[in-house]
Amino acid sequence: MKKRLSHVLALFLCLAMVSGCVPAVLAETVAYKDTVTLATATDQNYMDGQMNNTNDKVLRTVYSSLVKRNTQNEIVGDLAESWEVSDDNLTWTFHLRKGVKFHNGKEFTAKDVKASYDRLLNQESPVRYTSTMSFITSVTMVDDYTIEMYTENPAPAMLANLCHRANLILDADYIEKYGKELGLTAESCNGTGPYVLKQWNMGERMVFESFPDYFEGEAPTKNFIIEVMPEAASRAIALEMGEVDIADGCSSIDVMRFMEDENDGIAVNFYTYQGLHGFQFNCAHPILKDNRIRQAISYGIDRQAIIDALYAPMGEYCATAPLSEVVWGYYDFGVIPYDPEKAKQLMTEAGYPDGFSFSCQVYEGYSQALASAEMIAAQLSQLGITMTIEVVDNAAFKAARANRTYPGEDFPWGMFIMGFGPGSLDADEGLRRIWSTSKNGDNDNNYGWYSNARVDELLDAAAIEMDADARKEMYREAMQILYIDDPAAVFTNQRRLIYCMSDKVEGFQVDMRNAINYTTLRCRAD
Repeated sequence: MKKRLSHVLALFLCLAMVSGCVPAVLAETVAYKDTVTLATATDQNYMDGQMNNTNDKVLRTVYSSLVKRNTQNEIVGDLAESWEVSDDNLTWTFHLRKGVKFHNGKEFTAKDVKASYDRLLNQESPVRYTSTMSFITSVTMVDDYTIEMYTENPAPAMLANLCHRANLILDADYIEKYGKELGLTAESCNGTGPYVLKQWNMGERMVFESFPDYFEGEAPTKNFIIEVMPEAASRAIALEMGEVDIADGCSSIDVMRFMEDENDGIAVNFYTYQGLHGFQFNCAHPILKDNRIRQAISYGIDRQAIIDALYAPMGEYCATAPLSEVVWGYYDFGVIPYDPEKAKQLMTEAGYPDGFSFSCQVYEGYSQALASAEMIAAQLSQLGITMTIEVVDNAAFKAARANRTYPGEDFPWGMFIMGFGPGSLDADEGLRRIWSTSKNGDNDNNYGWYSNARVDELLDAAAIEMDADARKEMYREAMQILYIDDPAAVFTNQRRLIYCMSDKVEGFQVDMRNAINYTTLRCRAD
């Protein structure tokens, strides 16, 4: 009866709005909470897009960029109202919005854009994504509301790359004040986005408050809280108890349970995602540096069995390339076949007919991480390969990725679980950032020290190729090498975004990068 009544009231309101007459007494029947709470598995490592390698889930609550992707995946203006590129495709001019304010009341100008890019492009004191954005040579101020970006070569993926989190604009004064400490505390965050970060107990809770002077209008929900709950079961229980309104990363068991119970007041929503999961190879490992061994491991894994057992209930399926199908440049190679005989042949050719041993690093923040590693270990054992599993916590996992030199004893794993997905939704960042041989001798974002001269050649050429068809063909050849001929990883499952939430939540939107649109989010109080 309660649900029927709410539906009737909603219909009546819609008809009244169309007719231009909304009775005040009815308008007051829908009350909304002033706070919405989300439970998630991991905290942010930085609230600074130039340094953050966690996810896109909350950065855009605080910061804006020159351009952004909307929920239809279109590139639209954000801090830039318009832009144009020169005839030689080397100079990009951006015309900035006027009257935009930072959270501390300071007016946003071109000075903040230049300071942000001077920091991002500083090769002598690089941040995490300096190499990613190094195709931009410099940025200059034309006036207070116009900036120019210069590239040494044409940049076909320019606008797509500017949507990456690295391009979120920082306050020039905060860059000077906080330096490398920017984004590590709530006090060091000052953006132009829809919410102000008011409180941050790292590893526990983030509290955001709507910014009344946001240039697109104040968000409808006053407060947004993120509760960090590493255990999936804890997030599901908190949702059921009404302690949180939204939970992500729920286990397949809880997702299926929520979907089957129509009276629990919980909705399960699936969204398209640009991410893949897989197990990346350490190509500096004394055994796995031989690409025949990596091929053998790849053919010795039954991906479909893993998907059927662990991921199919979540709407996920086998990866068919090193890129998700929603990323520009994707090519469908099909699923790598399970071929233990071919695997044994390759092992023999490589000098390991009776098998070998290596360790695999697993962080359980990835969905079904341990279970999938255990299935892989069982499958490889049939070939005489012993894969031991080392489960690490989030801090140890990130510390291993921060290793910036060629690995020795400090990076002993032959494989490690990893997520793959470009924030730009373009193959340039999706491939070149992760798989190109490091120019300066460290691993940058190429955590497994992968190096293939032909892949380097193809990715560098594609980065400046303005003909879209020719560029796609270069990516197809590069991915053939990365996926099959000289495998960089065992790509397992195409991810889906799954959010379980109270059926009182309205206006929830999330894009393919898992960036939530907080400016439309509300939750009914009834």
